[in-house]
Formats: sequence, structure tokens, C-alpha cells
Amino acid sequence: MRKTICFWTVLCVGLLTASTAKPCTRVLWAPEGGHVYVGRTNDWTGKVDSAFRLFPRGIDRVGAVTQNPHKWTSKYGSVALTAYDNATHQGVNEKGLSVHVLYLAEVCDFGKRDPRMEGIGVLQWAQYYLDNYATVAEAVEAQKSFAFQIEPIVLPNGAPTMLHVSLEDKSGDSAVIEYIGGKAQIHHDRRYTVMTNEPAYQKQIENLKQYRTFGGDKPLPGERKSMDRFVRAAVYVNALPKPATPGEGAAYIFSVMRNTSVPFGLGDPEKPNISPTYFRTVVDLTSGQYYFESTLAPNVVWIDTSKLDFSKGLDEQELKVEKRIFELHGDVTSQFEKAKPLVFGVNEH
Repeated sequence: MRKTICFWTVLCVGLLTASTAKPCTRVLWAPEGGHVYVGRTNDWTGKVDSAFRLFPRGIDRVGAVTQNPHKWTSKYGSVALTAYDNATHQGVNEKGLSVHVLYLAEVCDFGKRDPRMEGIGVLQWAQYYLDNYATVAEAVEAQKSFAFQIEPIVLPNGAPTMLHVSLEDKSGDSAVIEYIGGKAQIHHDRRYTVMTNEPAYQKQIENLKQYRTFGGDKPLPGERKSMDRFVRAAVYVNALPKPATPGEGAAYIFSVMRNTSVPFGLGDPEKPNISPTYFRTVVDLTSGQYYFESTLAPNVVWIDTSKLDFSKGLDEQELKVEKRIFELHGDVTSQFEKAKPLVFGVNEH
């Protein structure tokens, strides 16, 4: 399995600091009578060679931990967006459940690993939901009784990977799950349409109330920090008009993601968690269209997950969308190729 140092290179790119969070923004939009969309920006210190990965049903999984791994068999097929071929950081399954992983630097704490309990690796946390659940409500209910631990990657400076996840489905349901003090904090409500990074989600909600249109009198903030992006995304998504077509709806949510992105040249060397946006995604959870836009290329491409075969026993398939972005155009569903099984990153003690 991949060594810890490989994941450190991918996610931290040499930043020797405990504050390794990378800013991202996730927005869920369910206009009345229309399709349900979820958009996400990926703000990073460099490209992560993201690839679309097709996982068929019936894959036997083993927790990416060195002691007492949890084991399961995937119930649903899914398409994930992977990073450096050792992690799922977002995706959608054949039932329309979507998951996005973002950083939560300041308060995330998965708790001390107890080898007497089964465990899964943090890099397969998102995939676990995609493999096992059809709706947000189902995943949230299961989360309450998880009998295994999530093991973070330990970085060379001793800092663990600090993450939280969003769940969304084609009904428009939404949840944000954070581990604080070793316990899962679940925020489950259709109103929770926006997610960024630190602070803890409840503080983000309280902060939002200070701004115009949400009960306060503060004007729209314009900084790049997580709390400001949270407010702007909430304002922008609530102002979107009803789209005339599903494609127009995807374009509308892209407009929100572009307005919460960080331009190149505006990273902050004193704040390593302020990084430029390298790509944006939008998933139409109703129809299964999964859009990808690299900020290093002038085109948007997409796959139609409803046309993919998730049958048990088939090989995994991959489309290296970030590496091939300049040669890809429009609908690239047919561009998947057979791939070796993905190996999730694991600590080696």
C-alpha cells in the first residue's frame, strides 16, 4: 500500500505546519420543481491528478488500517473523483447519494485509535458512504451506530489529516458530519446547503446570522477565508433564478462556485490554508450528469453516470480527467478505460 509520505506530498506539498487545511466550498441547490445540484470548488497548492473512477457493485473492501480492519462489500456502484490514485475525495453512487470531503483544520479530532475496534482509513471514508447507502437519511442513521473507527493519516510533522464530509442526495436532503473530541457531530437538515472549512459547522451557522438576508446587518464579506466564502455562497445560491433547462441549472450553480473560488496569484504564504482553486465540479443528482471544470483549461467536460454499467464482477474503470483535460471535450462518458483496483492510502507504523 501507498506510504504515508506519498499522501503527505499530495495533500500538503511540503507545508511544514499543523495548519494544513485547504479551502474548498460545497453548495447544494434544489430549486422548486427542478433538478438537484451540488457544486464544489477544490482549492489546493497544486494539481492532484484527479480522475473519475468507476467502482462496480460487489467490491470486497478492507479498511486501510494496519490493525483490525473493518471489512465490507460494496452494495452500490459509484463514480468517485480520486486524488493521486489513493483516495476518494468526492463522488456519487448509482442511487444518487453524493459525498464531498473538505478540510476542517482547527477542531477535527477522530479520537485515539483503539486497535481493539475495527477501523477504516480516512482516505476511504467518503467511499464507505457511497458503497453502502442510497440516501442521506439512511447514511446518517447508520452513522449513529458505526462500530468502527476512522483512522487519520499521520503526517511527517505528527499532524493528522483533519476532515469533515457533506452528504447530499437527489431528494435535496443534506448533512454535514464532523468528528470533534472523538465523537461524530451530525448536522442533518435540508437547509444546510453550504459548507466550507473551519470553524465547526455550528459556528458557521451562527456567524451567518450576522449578515443581511439572514437576520443581521453586515454587508456581504469579500475575503478568501472560509467564513467569508460560506456567507457569500449562501447569499449567491439563494439568489439563483429558476432554470429553464437542467443544463442551465448546472450553469447557474457553476456561477456560484466561480464566485467562491480563489484566483491564481492570491494565495497567502502566511496562511497556507488559503490556496487557489484548481478545479470545480457540479453534479446533477437528478439526471446523473457529473461536470468537471479545470481552472487551467478553457473547457467543461462531463460524464453521464446513468449510462455507466455498475454490474458486479466488472473491472474498475478510470478517466484521468485532470491530466487529459486539454484533449477532452463535452460528454466524455465513453472515455473510461479499464484500470487496476484502486489502493487506498494507509499509515505504515
